[in-house]
Amino acid sequence: MVQDSLTSKISLSIKNCSKKPAFIPFIVSGYPDLSTTGELLLLLQKHNAAAIELGVPFSDPLADGPIIQNAAKKAIDNGVTIDKIFNLLQSLRDNLKTPIILFSYINPVIRYGFENFLKNAKNANVSGVIIPDLPVEESEEFAALCEKYNIDLIMLVAPTSDKERIKRISKASKGFVYLVSSTGVTGVRESFSSILSDLVNEIKSVSNVPVAVGFGISKPEHILELKNIGVEGAIIGSALIKIINNSIDNKNLLINNISNYIDSLYSQV
Repeated sequence: MVQDSLTSKISLSIKNCSKKPAFIPFIVSGYPDLSTTGELLLLLQKHNAAAIELGVPFSDPLADGPIIQNAAKKAIDNGVTIDKIFNLLQSLRDNLKTPIILFSYINPVIRYGFENFLKNAKNANVSGVIIPDLPVEESEEFAALCEKYNIDLIMLVAPTSDKERIKRISKASKGFVYLVSSTGVTGVRESFSSILSDLVNEIKSVSNVPVAVGFGISKPEHILELKNIGVEGAIIGSALIKIINNSIDNKNLLINNISNYIDSLYSQV
């Protein structure tokens, strides 16, 4: 039986987005610094992001490729903490209306305390959380607290997942289902798994929550391909971090390059 459509802020933003698949960017908190992170959040909002994934820097980000790992390391070296991220989001509350999704590994959240993390996230106007190393089988306690604070717990489906696992994850996921485009870590890719379309259909057969695809999306052809197979959201991370890397010493150039890149991504749809 298909799960009822949710009315979460994230789901509604994706469904109401004029661009299809909806633009869902990922950046690392505090890279290259927290002030620039704040400016980037507002820039991404200006470019009609349906939601923004904000990475919590972690020393052992197993799902991330070298581009994001390097950004996270530099943010940690700069002294970025979860509390500083919450403070930044608090300072932007009046101007930042795009749903914010915190992307964190489980260890920093355990150290911070599940309830403290979600309580402070709610106060910072966070709409969703992604924890890639929290398996659905072990998510019950955290999911219940997410529901208490009205924060979507977004879960990942991998290409290697069998039908029963896809069903369980899709029914548990709120906001959207994060479909990993291919096995391995994040990073720019040329093409997607040949079974991606089948996975999208499998998820849609059990859930009305939007499907967003991440890991490796970087060019207009990818956006067009995702649109053609009915994907509602496109998650772009490493490609954006790469642009930041290449423009890190010139703020105006950085802003201009990201703006031009986002415009080019949707040039074929």
